[in-house]
Amino acid sequence: MSRRSPRADPSRPLRQPSVKRAPERVREERVLREWLEREADGGTRIVDSESDPPKTAVLDALLAAKPGAAAFVWRERPIRWYRLDLDWKRFGDLRPVDGPDDLLWRAVSTDGTLFGVAERVQDEGFGPLESAGIDAAAIRAYRDNLAAGTRFDPLVVRTRRGATPWYVADGNHRATAAALQSLETGRYHPVPAYVGVTANPILGPMLDRIRGLAQRLTGRQIGHRTDRTP
Repeated sequence: MSRRSPRADPSRPLRQPSVKRAPERVREERVLREWLEREADGGTRIVDSESDPPKTAVLDALLAAKPGAAAFVWRERPIRWYRLDLDWKRFGDLRPVDGPDDLLWRAVSTDGTLFGVAERVQDEGFGPLESAGIDAAAIRAYRDNLAAGTRFDPLVVRTRRGATPWYVADGNHRATAAALQSLETGRYHPVPAYVGVTANPILGPMLDRIRGLAQRLTGRQIGHRTDRTP
């Protein structure tokens, strides 16, 4: 099944605000604290900044609450974090987070994306999601909140440098609700996100090979600084 765009309905043209938030570098602790706060309803201990070591305690608590989704935060260092609004194309290509939980979402998606989950809901209702164990009530509530003008908390998204997919580490329900609303109304209001960009393990070796080839062709060392004296 192909991806449907709100543009497909000429009576409901896709509308986006003319002013978008430019990407902004943010501190990792800010992202992790906000993420942890959203887990509070599930009984997660909220870290007190006055009594706990700021970053390590927050990360430890988050890993305890979301061991699969948050594992990349300590596994794939370093990470650069940005705050931005997702354009339509990037939003439509968002995928569920890596790990066991993503199997639920991929099982009901038309194409492996979260937008594809919304397509499935539009075609068949919420039954497939409920059968897969996904909280359909949460998606309905988020969709209704969007319709009422409520602004979502930023999604937490992870990717690697280069042309790699963007995965939602926190916010699958919110993203699906936004996609569903865009299909129903023909409008997309850019969804905010914290995007964590990690190193690409493929790019490093590739650059080393290119550097080695250049060294052989030129007969000299390039790109490295040493303390040797002539």
